[in-house]
Amino acid sequence: MIIAMALQTPINPTPPASQPLLQWAEYWYPISWQCVLAAGVATALCASVMVAFLVLQWRTASIREMQTAWLGANLEAQTAQARKDTAEALERAADLDREAASLHRRNLSLAELVQPRQLTGEQAQEFTQALSPYSGRSVVLWSYGLDLEGSALAEQIRESLIGAHVVVVNNIGQLSSAERPRVGLLIAGADQHLVGALHDNFHAIGGMDAAVIELAGAEAAEAVPAEIFVGVKPPPQQKDGAERAAFVDRAALLAAAP
Repeated sequence: MIIAMALQTPINPTPPASQPLLQWAEYWYPISWQCVLAAGVATALCASVMVAFLVLQWRTASIREMQTAWLGANLEAQTAQARKDTAEALERAADLDREAASLHRRNLSLAELVQPRQLTGEQAQEFTQALSPYSGRSVVLWSYGLDLEGSALAEQIRESLIGAHVVVVNNIGQLSSAERPRVGLLIAGADQHLVGALHDNFHAIGGMDAAVIELAGAEAAEAVPAEIFVGVKPPPQQKDGAERAAFVDRAALLAAAP
């Protein structure tokens, strides 16, 4: 209302202001001036407060961005460490798998080493049937006296040969150990067909690979139809008959005979 009265009152110096109007002006002038100053101060104060809050907003935003960046870097570091730990765990697992496989192979080798050579009932029957065409032929059978495993195998071979009506000269356990024990099954003789049949049938039996000893002319003339020497059990890695043949010394074998 006061503002409306101030705007409606004409400013005209021609007629002098009335006394009441002049009193009204004198009263409100200092008040309006103080209000203007107060409003200016309030405006400046509000502006300062706004600037302060803007600075505070910028600072808090910077802190939040720093925290976010730190969290991101920390998360990346944790992720990298987790990947590294996973790779190391996989490598350790692979090492354990390799060790387990190596241990399994060693166990198999050990089991094969301690497992005695022997003929199953079916193998003994097949061996007997295969040697039946050589009925009446003679075979000399040898083994070491202290080699129980070899002597047991030689006994199985003897029984199979007798079942095929082959004449067996039993020299099982009659040989003493030479300086270098003979390894595996060794076959020699003048009857090449019988020697070949023995060799082939031993090869047909798992773990019974045999080596044939080639005789010189004079030896062949004096030799029996066939001789089987049951040597010590070969180690697991010695699978090839050619490797066992390298251990064969015919002279030492004959010298060991009684």
